[in-house]
Formats: sequence, structure tokens, C-alpha cells
Amino acid sequence: MKLKNIASLLLLTFMMIHLSCKKDDPPPVTPPVLDGGVYILNEGNYQWGNARIDYLRFADNVYTSDVFTSINQRPLGDVVQSMTTLNGRGYLVVNNSAKIEVVEMTGFTSMGTITGLTSPRYMLPINSTLAYVSDLYSNTVNIVNLSNLQKTGSIPLKGSSEEMIMIGETVFVTNTRTSYIYLISTVTNSVTDSIAVGFASNSIVKDKEGMLWVMCAGSQSPSINAALYRIDPIQKQVINSFSLSNYLDIWDKLRINGSGERIYFLNHGVWSMEITAGALPGSALIAQNSSVFHGLGIDPNSGTIYASDALDYVQHGRVYRYNSDGSSIDTLAAGIIPSEFYFY
Repeated sequence: MKLKNIASLLLLTFMMIHLSCKKDDPPPVTPPVLDGGVYILNEGNYQWGNARIDYLRFADNVYTSDVFTSINQRPLGDVVQSMTTLNGRGYLVVNNSAKIEVVEMTGFTSMGTITGLTSPRYMLPINSTLAYVSDLYSNTVNIVNLSNLQKTGSIPLKGSSEEMIMIGETVFVTNTRTSYIYLISTVTNSVTDSIAVGFASNSIVKDKEGMLWVMCAGSQSPSINAALYRIDPIQKQVINSFSLSNYLDIWDKLRINGSGERIYFLNHGVWSMEITAGALPGSALIAQNSSVFHGLGIDPNSGTIYASDALDYVQHGRVYRYNSDGSSIDTLAAGIIPSEFYFY
């Protein structure tokens, strides 16, 4: 009888411990349905490691905050800069953490991390296994292998590289510290040419006629005004340019609608113009007023305009949505310093 009593006591103790452990286990995370919407990239405070990505699903207007952290149970990192996708994977460029987080797009679960970078800004897939990554401080464009998630090389490039776009076998790279955009051959992985533009080019898009548009912020010292350029990428020459206001204004976030007929950019408001326009518009399409517009996105399907408000760059910001004519739709609560939009 004693042995039976001891065995029963041990069994009861084991069951109690097992049930106690199960009770303390965290509940499983149910991934949100990520099928048709916009990712809102919130930089977070510099060196605080509180970057986050939110997601708005269009089908039912459901807004999910901090998708990466809630799914993967760890912080995203310090200053999320940009996002791109390829073959069912998402690539989240985290600038001050010097890395690219890789996720699978059906559930946003982590698939690995690309490291060995200095201060990555934007990633441009070249083919299914190769991508270029621009960089703020390294004076290079990095080459990464998308199969093994490793940095495999770099292309020397003077200054700070920013947004990039590929036409054929040539990548056009903006640069915030020179007065040129640079051309890189994807065959030789080397700089082959440059095109003189304004100082500090920061964003680039392609219109429906195959022409490139480049926004240049200008400089305070020396005093150089901002400027907007239209470029023939085949002839490698400027075909039109627009001088903007003085260097104390910030002109950036050049974007284009889904049809490639109208461009948008930021300067104390959202500006818009047809690609065939011969002059700049007289005023902004959407006035900034007391807001601090920091990011801009155009839904390629609906034409809806997304403008982010960084407020004081410390507290959580907002995202304003507008119809293509500039009329207001609604306001979304965002994270700290919302800055980029990725439609997927």
C-alpha cells in the first residue's frame, strides 16, 4: 500500500507541475491576414530601438500595430528605413541597426537577417538571387545574396547613396552628397557613368513614358537651391528641369501614381503635377498647416494619398489619407516618426 501511495503522490505532483507550467506559457500569436493593404514604416527614436511596422488591410480596414514584434516576439530594431518584397519574402531595411530583416510575407515570420552592412537605406532586387543596398556612410553600394542572406561584395561610390531604380541592365543611384546620379552596370557590378543634376538627389521614379524623375534637395553650404529633373535614361541626359525654392526648404519623397502620369513630392505640404507639365504648380495640393509631413505614399491602385505627420518626432505620429483630388478621407494613429509606405 505504501508503494502505491507514493506512486500516486508522485503522479499527482507531476501533473500539478505540468499544469502549472502550461498555465504560465504565453498564448500563441495569431498572425494577421496580410493580403492586400499598406505597411506603414515607423522609424522610431534614433538609438532607442523602437522602430515598428504597422499594417492596414484594405478589405475590412483592420489596422494592426507593430506586426514584426507581435509575430516574432522580438524588437525590429533601430530606425526602420525602407521595405521591399521579392518572391514572397519581405526585406525590412533597419538603418541604425545595420541590418536587413527578412520575413515571409504570408505571416511576417522571420526567415533570417542580413548583416555586415554599415548604414543601409534602400534595397533594390536585381534578380531572384541578387540585390543592391544603398548606404548612408560607407561610400559604397552593397551587394547581397538573397539565397544565403549574405553580403557578398560592394561597389565603390562617392558619397551617400539613397533611392535606386533599374532600367534594363543599368541601376540609377541617387546621392545626397554630390551633384550626380550614378549608373551601375548589373553585368559588371561597377559604376559606368554619371549624370549631372542638382545637389543632394534623394528620390527617383519612372513615368509612363520611360523617363526618370529625380528630386534634389539642394544645399545650405554652399547655397544651392533644390531642383526637380526629368531625365532620358537611354540618352543619359536631362530633358527638363524645375528650379525649386531655396535650400532652407526640404524637398523630398518624390512619388508617382500607378499609371505613371502624375508625380507627387513634399515641401510643407503635398505637391502634385502631371509629367507633361511645363511649369511647377502655383501651390501645394494639400497644405501642411500645423502638421509636420515626413512621409508620402501613393496607392498604385486607388490613387489614395498617404501623408505621415511626425508631430514632434518624439510622440506617436499620425497618417492622413486623402483622395487623389486632395480631399480628406481619414486619420490613422501611427508609431513614432512614420516615414515610409509599402503597398502589397
